[in-house]
Amino acid sequence: MSANENSKEIPSLVKSMFYGEVLEDEAFPFPHFNEGQIEMAKAMIDAVDKFAQDNIDSMKLDKEAKIPQEVLDGLAGLGLCGLGVDEEYGGLGLDTSLYARVFSQIAGIDGAIATTLGAHQSIGYKALVNEGNEEQKKHWLPKLASGEVFGAFCLTEPGSGSDAYSIKTKAVKNNDGTYTINGQKLWITNAGLAGFYSVFAKTDHVDDKGEKVEKITCFIVEKEREGVSFGEKEDKMGIRASETRAVYFDNVKVPASNIIGEEGKGFKIAMNVLNTGRLSLGSGSVGGMKMILKLATAQANTRKQFGDYIANFGLIQEKLATMAANIYASESMVYMTTGKITQGMSEFSHESAICKVYCSEKLWDTIDKATQIAAGNAYMREYPYERIMRDCRINLIFEGTNEILRIFTALSGIKGPSDNLKELGKIADISKAIQDPIKSVGILTDFAKKRISKYVGSKTLTKVHPSLESHGQQFISSLKDFAIAVENTIMKYGKNIIGNELVQMRIANMSIELYVQLCVLSRTTAILNRSDVSEKDKEYVSLMTELVCRDSRQTFMKNYKRLNSSYDKLLPKISKAVSEREGYGFDIIDF
Repeated sequence: MSANENSKEIPSLVKSMFYGEVLEDEAFPFPHFNEGQIEMAKAMIDAVDKFAQDNIDSMKLDKEAKIPQEVLDGLAGLGLCGLGVDEEYGGLGLDTSLYARVFSQIAGIDGAIATTLGAHQSIGYKALVNEGNEEQKKHWLPKLASGEVFGAFCLTEPGSGSDAYSIKTKAVKNNDGTYTINGQKLWITNAGLAGFYSVFAKTDHVDDKGEKVEKITCFIVEKEREGVSFGEKEDKMGIRASETRAVYFDNVKVPASNIIGEEGKGFKIAMNVLNTGRLSLGSGSVGGMKMILKLATAQANTRKQFGDYIANFGLIQEKLATMAANIYASESMVYMTTGKITQGMSEFSHESAICKVYCSEKLWDTIDKATQIAAGNAYMREYPYERIMRDCRINLIFEGTNEILRIFTALSGIKGPSDNLKELGKIADISKAIQDPIKSVGILTDFAKKRISKYVGSKTLTKVHPSLESHGQQFISSLKDFAIAVENTIMKYGKNIIGNELVQMRIANMSIELYVQLCVLSRTTAILNRSDVSEKDKEYVSLMTELVCRDSRQTFMKNYKRLNSSYDKLLPKISKAVSEREGYGFDIIDF
């Protein structure tokens, strides 16, 4: 994170919920922008908007599948290639919240440009920012922050998408201390554009038992090194102007000084990078939703049917209200998370995963609703809806699919509450957890026996605004139900929880909804307590909060009830039949 951020250690808000606890003193007050941040944000947003208005034609970018160099140069000139880089290295030094707000604005303008800039700095050279030594930073960061050199993140391979630990790219140490890298990376954003690659490869090590093991190490690889080559540019469904290619490493020799962080610690480095990248996807989704709602509102306010504007029809109003409430909830989650990071929360893998999952899915729901409002027009390429829909879809897949992130949230959450799960705690990622199931039922059983059910003493959130007290009470009730559900799940499934992904999904979905409610209640409380906010604005956020909390509780309860119902037992049985029939395999003329 930025050097401007504090050193105070703040625990994860989501992790605490798996204990049945709410860190109310951390969740309240909502971490709103201060005056300096607001001034900087407004200046950056204004500059980005003006540049976009004069230079960015999204329809043309999509059609030509390329971002012109002059556009990239212009973006770099605004400082958008080094938003989070400290000023001493030539960046703007924005804290996490400011970074998110500016990135959100970019994403609301064009998805391909946001992808290019995000792949460059949110993940492309983020390992260097997080773990690079001073010599590496002084050499590379000024070039990367200025846009002289673009970065790319090289982790995914043909045989290892979400299962990042199973990469095959190998770096062999030579007698002279250098390393020779061989392998390939797939679907790398900015591949041909970049000159700096964060490359993750397996290296040989000897464990405590004297046995040879492979661990992942992060390397800087420069584009001009002999043996680096690229595949053809991928012809993608969406974000077409962003460049995606395969990258090949054929006996690429790099010095040991190109290792980022410690040798063999690359997996943790990669996961930390993806944590911040997922927050960018969350904030970018918020920007996209705002832009889409603006289009949909204009359509609803100007389109007449049956003698009236369609904005006055109940089914359209349901869509507009839901879109607005979803934006409010998503925005609240993103800036609660970034705000706490700025204040000192260093472990935020749960929060970033939840933000990515929730926001990307609400973005998809938003463009779906907007497309329905625009009706036939939305299906025509002269209007922006179909392009935006194509651009949005990747967010549910990028940087860990939403399915994998749900598994991560559930399994890493339930292993946290007990010291008796130390064996499980050594597993750094969900991919390894799946490959290395818990070996002893007793570990989980002891955990379950020692864990006291969390019947929370408080009947409500004590810091919530009085007008929101009923929602605070219901949040606490849901939190109690969640803690009990986690405990019961562990006792019921033991080590078999690893293979029960539908159960994991239910647990993850419940934790997501709890975080949604907590963030929204905190933010709305802060707004209602302000004397400089109009009553009209207070009413607006109160209405959205009411809708968010009601919908969120319904989603929570659906998942809570299905944990112990027969509903999820139907799904694998039907799926097995479908697989056996190689499709639907059932015809009306036969049955």
